[in-house]
Amino acid sequence: MKRHISPEALVVAAISFVGIGLQSRRLNFFEENLSLQRSRHESLDRDASFLSQRIDLLEKSLEEPRPTRKLQNKDALDKKTMKKDYLMLKKALESIEARMDSMEKLSVDIGQDRSLTESPFQKVGDWWVAQSTMFRFPKGIVIGRNNNYCNYGDAVLSVDYGWEGEAANCPSGNGSVAFGLANYATGDFATVTGGKFNEASGTSSAAMGGRLNNVIGDSAIVMGGELNTATGEYASVVGGDNNEAAGWSSAVTGGGNNKASGPYSAVTGGESNNAAEKYTSVTGGSKNDANGELSCITGGTENTVTEEGKYSSISGGKANLVNKESTTGGNFESTIEDRLKDLEVNNPFICEEKNCVSVNKHFKFTSDITVKGKIKEQRRKKKTKKNSN
Repeated sequence: MKRHISPEALVVAAISFVGIGLQSRRLNFFEENLSLQRSRHESLDRDASFLSQRIDLLEKSLEEPRPTRKLQNKDALDKKTMKKDYLMLKKALESIEARMDSMEKLSVDIGQDRSLTESPFQKVGDWWVAQSTMFRFPKGIVIGRNNNYCNYGDAVLSVDYGWEGEAANCPSGNGSVAFGLANYATGDFATVTGGKFNEASGTSSAAMGGRLNNVIGDSAIVMGGELNTATGEYASVVGGDNNEAAGWSSAVTGGGNNKASGPYSAVTGGESNNAAEKYTSVTGGSKNDANGELSCITGGTENTVTEEGKYSSISGGKANLVNKESTTGGNFESTIEDRLKDLEVNNPFICEEKNCVSVNKHFKFTSDITVKGKIKEQRRKKKTKKNSN
């Protein structure tokens, strides 16, 4: 049975490994630097001692009476030349002393930094466990592979297993997060938490799972599905494919090829539905268009509420058209109207006033015929007249 490792656990592990690596590198740097500074300090000590000896000799030579001075060679320096050498050596000594003071201060600072040898991690078995403390990473954390083609933002987090040996995620927005495969969080504070080939480019936008989804609007979100797009600010798409939420605070839930383009509009399921005006909605069905403000269509197919049909609704049916305000259309009325139209076109009778005459056609009745009213009485009179004759 496979154990599920949460993103939080991965972050803790990443922090542990990064902290250990940084700690080790920094301590090595301090030790090498301190050793170098000590070596330079000793060299400066030797130079300063040598210069002090030369200065002492020059001062002693200057103080000696000229007749009694014993020069070691015939080209000995005169008093002016020796004084010049003395001043030059004294200046060099002052420079060395200043450098020694600076190095002593640096050595103290390095010694203070060596307090970091107290590691915030403890090894427990095969795990490095962090102490109960806070860690701060101003630049970011990359778990797995780093993407050489990504311009990582500041304060980012990337979990990147890679694809065919190459890193693929890129959290380039500041404060952004990218998990999954080949996902891009390019907007500031954007997050892509799974799926593949998704992009969140809007500020504070989010893509959660799915593939080939695109979140462009600020504070918008796409959850799952494929080829979905949220372009409106605060818009959302949940599942389905080829759906788009383009209006302000619009939403599309499931289905395919649906679009909610009006502000606060919504499409729930179905296929090729469109909620185009503000506060409009389409629930299920296919090829329905709600274009009037605060209008709705529930199911059916090829139903349309025009821009003139504000506050109107269609309840199912096919090819209904509403183009007036506060009008209700739907399957029942549409059926009655269609049947009347069919009867007008295919009516086998010609009716004038109260009488209808059939056309010159044969009629077949699959059940009994009951004749009532005056027609029955007229038949009886005709039958009686015939018998009397």
